Amino acid sequence: MLKYRSWLIGFGLGIMIGASMLQLILFAQDTENKVKQVPMTQEQLNEEAKSAGLKLLTEEQLNTQVEEAVAAALKEAKIKSDEISLEQNKDLESASPSESTPSEQPSINASPDPKSVTLYVSYGMSLTEVAEELKSLGIIDDTEDFIVKAKDIAKKMKVGNAVFTGKPTYKQIMNELTRKK
Repeated sequence: MLKYRSWLIGFGLGIMIGASMLQLILFAQDTENKVKQVPMTQEQLNEEAKSAGLKLLTEEQLNTQVEEAVAAALKEAKIKSDEISLEQNKDLESASPSESTPSEQPSINASPDPKSVTLYVSYGMSLTEVAEELKSLGIIDDTEDFIVKAKDIAKKMKVGNAVFTGKPTYKQIMNELTRKK
């Protein structure tokens, strides 16, 4: 028997590998049969959605809900900006009411919606390229100064849209550039 030992080991391994391959083939055929099922009807789809706790919407219903959500968000943003404006006015009035007359006080509500600017940071964009884009958008005045201050975040910038409102500080700009998008 020792004489045929390697032959018997090879024969046994061949049988085991063949049986494994047969099982894989049968599993693949079974999976293929399950995938080739008849498509669901609308009623079946609705029942499946209900059982999963979901609600199916038509395109019109979806558009209506999106419009309502956008309107609600805009209304909320306007209310918040009005509240901030009132707080700023109160702060200015309480800071130095005797030193300045109402006509000399700067108008906080000169532009109710501060200008919002979006910069798309693409993969592989260098800090110099970002600084030049920021300067062209009017967010920063000096590219060299920004590059010196933001050198630490050069490798940490995230790909995506960076949104800047008004005239942000360098710290705010760096936070927005490194924020996960």
